Amino acid sequence: MVIPLLSLVAVIQAVWLARVNLWGARPDLMLLVVFVWSFVRSLDEGVVWAFIGGLIIGLFSGEPWGAHALALLVAATVAGQSWGQALGSSVIRLVLLSIVCVLMYHLVLLVSLAWTGYTVGWEYALSQVAWPSVVLNTALAPVVQQVLSWLDRRTSTESFRL
Repeated sequence: MVIPLLSLVAVIQAVWLARVNLWGARPDLMLLVVFVWSFVRSLDEGVVWAFIGGLIIGLFSGEPWGAHALALLVAATVAGQSWGQALGSSVIRLVLLSIVCVLMYHLVLLVSLAWTGYTVGWEYALSQVAWPSVVLNTALAPVVQQVLSWLDRRTSTESFRL
């Protein structure tokens, strides 16, 4: 079920959501699905989804091979931790984790680009792409959480073990 689902997410992101641009921000559906699944289900499943999803989304992008997988692995690892349990409701934790995960995702992608020889305009990339993306994807995270919580309830016996 994982590979077809993540392939569908990648196609939706690459074909339909690539046309969406709200003040420089685009919805990163694969990022949302991966880190919210790690948040809802478990770190183990989140990193598996991150690796598979990163490789699939990498087929659609012009970035260096594996950059998306690495960035998604970082986001899934952060989201799958039990940090912030004392912060209150799961919505507050989700919003805070979303801010951190989306920012880290973009930073890892930018570092990957710079490391592989691409010219990175850091000021522009952070202020005009990363921060607007943090705002948009943080707003979308609770919606994705509702969908993935439903999927978690429907598939709770199909847990993946490393």
